[in-house]
Amino acid sequence: MVRTAVVVVPSRNAEELRRRLHALGFVDCSVRIAKRGDEVLIPVRGPPQLGLASYDARLEDGPALEPRMRPRDPAQEIRNRLASEGVPAAAVPSGWERIGDVVVLRIPPAGRAHAATIARIHGQSLGARTVVEDRSGIHGPTRTPDVRVLWGDGTETVHVEGGVRFKLDVARVMFSSGNVAERTGIAARIRAGEIVVDLFAGIGYFALPIAVRVPRATIHACEVNWVAFEYLLENVRLNRAGNVAAHLGDCREVAPRGVADWVLMGHFDAPRYLDIAFACLREAGTLVVHSLHAKEDVPDLPLAQVREAATDVGVVVEDARARVVKSYAPGIVHAVVEARVGLPPKGISGPRGLGRAVTR
Repeated sequence: MVRTAVVVVPSRNAEELRRRLHALGFVDCSVRIAKRGDEVLIPVRGPPQLGLASYDARLEDGPALEPRMRPRDPAQEIRNRLASEGVPAAAVPSGWERIGDVVVLRIPPAGRAHAATIARIHGQSLGARTVVEDRSGIHGPTRTPDVRVLWGDGTETVHVEGGVRFKLDVARVMFSSGNVAERTGIAARIRAGEIVVDLFAGIGYFALPIAVRVPRATIHACEVNWVAFEYLLENVRLNRAGNVAAHLGDCREVAPRGVADWVLMGHFDAPRYLDIAFACLREAGTLVVHSLHAKEDVPDLPLAQVREAATDVGVVVEDARARVVKSYAPGIVHAVVEARVGLPPKGISGPRGLGRAVTR
């Protein structure tokens, strides 16, 4: 038995919190998770830097838990099998992304001649149904992926994350499984009765975790890509998320004005739509703005973009903070700004919609 610090969380919130702690690197994988009555004990490496209270969780020190046997290493198994079939180390992808039962690979230039073998061994070792190659990332305002099937058959799948089911076709719509901490983090902070406007909803990346976790919140989900919109509707049905109102079309045209406590902007072109975001807010609210920047420009540039846009429309930014979500490309990072916005000083008009009374 091993004595270790643990996060104690009610069973109903355990899986979501475990996923978030794991994504942030706090889970001690050398020790087994345990149950104690209606609570789950998650071993951690140290005090987690996130709000445990929102999960009704707390930190305890010292319970004795069973050590975990050394887990199977699929990456090493894949490397060994590829080497045995004559695939050179320089040809092996550095990793993979799993979306449902589909595995997504980026094949290095040295691996082109071995792509079929690389895909087959990844698929077999990981128990996947299909392996696809991500050829050039996501393109255009509709965020369309560029992939090709290397092994298996069928690119439609259901990906489960934090208790939420996302149905999608990986060849037709994007999904970033690496953003789980962002999705669950926002959902954990929305309160019952609040109204959320998601300007770039996709298949429900942010809208559905909020809808499932906070059934008394209202989420307006806007999406311009009709393929993604059809999956959004399907995912609302799959998750019984009756508190999501889906809007097909450009958010400039379909987003409701003057209603939101939160406006989510999960698209890298988000700074171009800040005027619409401000107009969606009611008397005060919070914007969550995603964008890409050179690493050295964060936090100054993304913060400046939000503050300048607010000045242009006469809105007051009461508080704003920027953080890096992850590396996107060499020298480029995915950043997010969270800005608290209030009414302008007395006698100064804000944008259309801001400050209108709304009956919920």
